[in-house]
Amino acid sequence: MDTAVVGLSGTVVGVVGTLATTRLGGTEQRRTQNDQSARQERATAYTKLVTACSRTYRLGYAVHVAVQDTHGRAEASPGVAEASPGVAERLQEFSLAVESAREVVSLVKLHGPEEIARAADNLVSAMSGWYREVAFLAQGEGDVQWAGEAIELYEELEERFIALGREALSRTPVPA
Repeated sequence: MDTAVVGLSGTVVGVVGTLATTRLGGTEQRRTQNDQSARQERATAYTKLVTACSRTYRLGYAVHVAVQDTHGRAEASPGVAEASPGVAERLQEFSLAVESAREVVSLVKLHGPEEIARAADNLVSAMSGWYREVAFLAQGEGDVQWAGEAIELYEELEERFIALGREALSRTPVPA
C-alpha cells in the first residue's frame, strides 16, 4: 500500500508541476503579446503625430516664407506691398493642420509614457505659437525674428519628441 500511495503521490506532484509550468508559460506568453501590442499601439500613435507634424511643417513653412517676403516688401516700400496671392488660404490650411496635430496628441497621451505625452504637448504648443507668429506677420503686426525663433523652437521640440519616441520604443519591457 505504501508504494501505491508513494507512486500516486509522485504522479499527482508530476501533474501539478506540469499544470503550473503550463500556466506560467501561458502567463508569460500573454504578457509578451500584451507588451508587443502596447509597443505597436505606441508606435502607431507616435507615427501619426510625426506624420501630422510633418504635414503641418510643410504647410507652415510655405506660408511663413510667403508672409515673410510680403513683410519684407512692406518694410521696403510701406503701403506698396500687398499680401501674396493665396496667403490667407494657406494660413487657414496651416491652422487646420495645427488642430489636426493637436487631436493626434490625444493618442500619444493615451499610450504614454508621461514624458512622451508632455513632449507631444510641448511640440504642438510650439507649433501653435509658430502659427500665431506667422498670422501676426500676415496681419502686418508681427516680428520676423519672433516668427523665426518660433520655428526654431518647434524644430527643436520635434527632434526631442522623435528621440524620446525612439528611445521608448527600443526599450525592453520591464516585467510586471
